[in-house]
Amino acid sequence: MDKKAFRSMILLLFIIVLLIGFSGYLNFLPSTIKSIILVLFVLLFIFYESRRPVKSLKDINRVYQRRSLFSRKKAIETLEEGLQLESLKDNEKLFLSMQLALEYYKVKDYEKACEAFKRVVDEVLRTDYIKIEEKFLIKLVGSYILNNKREEAQKIYNRLLALGKCDKSKVVEDMLKNRPS
Repeated sequence: MDKKAFRSMILLLFIIVLLIGFSGYLNFLPSTIKSIILVLFVLLFIFYESRRPVKSLKDINRVYQRRSLFSRKKAIETLEEGLQLESLKDNEKLFLSMQLALEYYKVKDYEKACEAFKRVVDEVLRTDYIKIEEKFLIKLVGSYILNNKREEAQKIYNRLLALGKCDKSKVVEDMLKNRPS
């Protein structure tokens, strides 16, 4: 079905290009009709792209980038859908989990952000080659603090630090020290 739809799209594009290309010489299509044909093609292409199946990390990123421009909720749905793909490798799932945690953080859903950050931390602790950057660590700890889980944030930070999974961060330590009044 997907290949057939793609072939149809290519054939339609070819016909449109021929019509537009030769319309000046044959003078049978007014410019308004040419514009309408182009708009229809663009709309058909967008419809085709939206129906295209998501099979790989590349597809997920394509859809995620497009949806995140207009709706964080749709971007989150795309990332969650992507995490369900069995074809992804562990490092690709980790990447999507990190993106998901950051999206929840951006929409200020700190409870779900904490859950997503926890999955990321668990995966980071299972691997040898991954180290958490300070920018990500700040958002991780911030999510826990904003979700009233300061002690848990402290434990996670200390564990990551002890295992060499992150560098010591003055910003994070200041966040953990500062108690709300």
